[in-house]
Amino acid sequence: MLWRMLPIEARVKDLLDETRLVMLGAQLLLGLQYRAAFSVGFRRLPVSFQALDCAALLLTLTTVGLLLATPSFYQIAEMGHATSRFVSHASRTLQAALPLLALVLGIDVAIGLVAFAGVWRAGLAGGGFVLAAIVVWHVVPACAARRQERREGPMEDKEQSLEGRIVQALTELRVVLPGAQALFGFQVIAVLTDRFGELSAASQAVHMASMGFVAIAIVLLIAPASYHRIAAGGNAEESVLRYTVMMMLPAEGLIALGLVGEAYVTVSMVSGNIILSIVLSSLAAVGFAVLLYGVPLTARWRRAL
Repeated sequence: MLWRMLPIEARVKDLLDETRLVMLGAQLLLGLQYRAAFSVGFRRLPVSFQALDCAALLLTLTTVGLLLATPSFYQIAEMGHATSRFVSHASRTLQAALPLLALVLGIDVAIGLVAFAGVWRAGLAGGGFVLAAIVVWHVVPACAARRQERREGPMEDKEQSLEGRIVQALTELRVVLPGAQALFGFQVIAVLTDRFGELSAASQAVHMASMGFVAIAIVLLIAPASYHRIAAGGNAEESVLRYTVMMMLPAEGLIALGLVGEAYVTVSMVSGNIILSIVLSSLAAVGFAVLLYGVPLTARWRRAL
């Protein structure tokens, strides 16, 4: 089989595009988990399947956290340059996110079928879907890789041009922005549902604060396009790159706060256990902080040594 090894900058671009592709799927599932808990029919589900929806929500949060961490690592740890370390890190992150996404899809299939097929049939169908997704996403590619026995030489790090770094930064915005838009759409719709009025005052306040965080994040993520066009006239300038990164990194943190807040609201609504909601949302907050900022800052510090 004929093949050629892509230059490292092309592999970085492909990784960001692939991350964006998976993010599109994860964001839709995230909105589904939130929206399901506020729907009228949710109460008619068996208690075990209501708990499964919460589990799917937490798995989706983990998936989104892993995917959001890729742009953060690229800008904080690698300063927007194409490095073999980033390629390895982003590849591992993407591969770790896919099994979680398969589990979420399987759970959602089971929840969708339980009213018609019953608990056991729905559970088996969901489990079969998870296995099928893992086979397609992992087993088949792994077998193909073994058959090809392809040996790649070492990749050399490359400092990208200012134009290339700006293009990649704008690509990273396209990874982050869709998730924020989907989340904000859910948050607005949730306020209009009957179940929102049944929430405690604390949960309503957390929801409104989370909606505010996500709205601010959307403003920050769109701002670089305006700056690039108005301030720089569409030209490649160092200020454009600085402004883009300065907007993107805080926006990711605000999106994480919005996700954590909605996790608290959903878990407390489904379980009725405030302590459990606080514990799980606190763990989610710590996880986001580590993935988005802790790991990239540590990697940057190690490179500086």
